[in-house]
Amino acid sequence: MKRIVMLILTISVLMMMSVTASAAHGHKDRGNHDNGWHRTHHNDVEAERGLPFAWHERYDSMRGNYHLERVYDRDMDDRFPGLRAYRWSGHEGFWHHGHYVKDAVFFFNTNDEIVSVGYMADGVFISFRENHESYENHDSFYFSWFHRS
Repeated sequence: MKRIVMLILTISVLMMMSVTASAAHGHKDRGNHDNGWHRTHHNDVEAERGLPFAWHERYDSMRGNYHLERVYDRDMDDRFPGLRAYRWSGHEGFWHHGHYVKDAVFFFNTNDEIVSVGYMADGVFISFRENHESYENHDSFYFSWFHRS
């Protein structure tokens, strides 16, 4: 009888640990997507006219026109899971909502298609996506990341 009670107790503890780990993982995922993120513009097709790239343009075609340096940063990878970040700088810039962008990070999906762009403006990280949504985040991580030498 003691063995059965211990077995049930052990299984219960393991199940609680599993649920806690799942909840923590889910919280981390939500944090990557909306913790600190505020939508600034919705269905923002107009602000994207004149961009020097096209959504879903492939990395191979972009690297022929622009210098893109792969970002190897675990924290950046954790904040944008499933995407590969490339630093884009030293080019003629582009306008996005009154900001002239000359230093940005381009995010490519697993099919090597550009799906998001991020840049700093007035100490705020702005991210706009292929679904024509714009977001901002005031997290100091982005400020320090963009101001690394």
